[in-house]
Amino acid sequence: MSLPVRRLPAFLITGLLLTACGPRISDSVIQAAAGGGPATLAPSALSQVREAAAAGAAAAAPASGAAAVTTAPGTSNAGTTAAAPAPVAPGQTVAKPGAANPAAAAAAAAKPAVVPPGSAAAAGPACTKPGTPVNVGQVGTFSGVTGPAWTGGRTALAIWVKDINSRGGLACHPVQLFFGDDGGDPARAAALVAQFSRDDHVVAFVGGHDDFTMAGFKQAIESAKVPAVGGDVIAPEWYGSSEYLFPQGASIDDQVVGLLKQAVGLGKTKVGLLYCVEVKACTYLNQQAGTLAKAAGAQIVYSSAISLTQTDFTAQCQSAKTAGANQLALGMDGTAMARVARSCKAIGYQPLLTGIGGTLSPGQAKDPTLREFNLATSSGNAPWTDSSTPGLKAYHSALAKYAPGEEPSGSSVQMWSAAKLLEDAVGQLGAAAVSETLTAALVLDGLHKIHNDTLDGLSGPLTFNAGLPKSNGCVFFELLKPVGWTAPFAAKPFCR
Repeated sequence: MSLPVRRLPAFLITGLLLTACGPRISDSVIQAAAGGGPATLAPSALSQVREAAAAGAAAAAPASGAAAVTTAPGTSNAGTTAAAPAPVAPGQTVAKPGAANPAAAAAAAAKPAVVPPGSAAAAGPACTKPGTPVNVGQVGTFSGVTGPAWTGGRTALAIWVKDINSRGGLACHPVQLFFGDDGGDPARAAALVAQFSRDDHVVAFVGGHDDFTMAGFKQAIESAKVPAVGGDVIAPEWYGSSEYLFPQGASIDDQVVGLLKQAVGLGKTKVGLLYCVEVKACTYLNQQAGTLAKAAGAQIVYSSAISLTQTDFTAQCQSAKTAGANQLALGMDGTAMARVARSCKAIGYQPLLTGIGGTLSPGQAKDPTLREFNLATSSGNAPWTDSSTPGLKAYHSALAKYAPGEEPSGSSVQMWSAAKLLEDAVGQLGAAAVSETLTAALVLDGLHKIHNDTLDGLSGPLTFNAGLPKSNGCVFFELLKPVGWTAPFAAKPFCR
């Protein structure tokens, strides 16, 4: 049996995702200058990827744990290896939701899936045969200058698909993943959401990086009446603005208060704020900076707009130094943070740097100058550096099993947490989710039953059963030092 050109085994997709980065030369130059870049698989893992590709149809059966992954027409895959699929022609068909899957049925008949106690899939009856496939989508900006920071988020969702299918599927429904890179274009994001919802019957969008394109993304999910379950949760619209947005962690406001509080605890109370002009969330934070700093016991003494493509920050470093800032709050991605550190070091200015944990890739976090400065971060989900909760243990176990050599990261644990929120929501439906074809309406019903759910320690308590989703106010702390990432308070959330 031959595979459709748009379909790849999940482990191969995972390997390919790790090489995805911005297709534009200028972005590559910036990434190289910053000393960062996309994560890569170890040689042993690459061998396993090649073996998975050679396995062919046997690896494609969802009941055996493989994921059907579809890439939207026109989506960039620049930077992938020679094993990447051929370009997808517009109008090319894939298996329709609900269509029979002989390979999956045969695999399930030979060896019924075993669902571990306590998993979301175990909420209903044990899976004795696969149900109709269920399609989920991932749409966001995964290329360009910020692409390396979110490579791990793409990989994590592919790993979750592999993991959930190995446990019988989402309430016994094999999961198929539809991926689309919007390239930072809100209109493209809206078009992808519309396409996946209309043509591919996606029942939920999971783990999106949508801070560049939230306007188009939000309008499209509301029009399609399909929930967006978690993502990078940087855009302020995630909280209290739409009945179709379900964040899996704390808001950007709470994360900023958290990172400022961690710095204040280290004696750094005077803040210089550098915020990017490309992302609405950055300018929003500049508007809220005074209020957020006051809540953290800090004071903004200097602020400046910057560009994510800016190569030198000497002027900003000098101005912050003159203003007496002993911490620099950085509203930018990891590659830009590294360039800030180098510019400040060049003039003998070494404040504590603070930022959002999910904006750095493992490669960027290895930058020696960035480590020398120390970087205090906060996140809406538990630290990827820790494994003290059941949710974090499952996350690290899945990475080790399905992508050995893949390093944990902030974006990776965020998107994994988003997928676990979907899993728990479907689990709330009980037997109905197993016996019926899953729809967006059913997923919404399950999400509205979520109450005080911490995703096994991946988040502060989440509740969606009353009004528009709001932030739980709970953040987690990380600290990048010369020795690498640490979690000063392990997986303990701090709530306000």
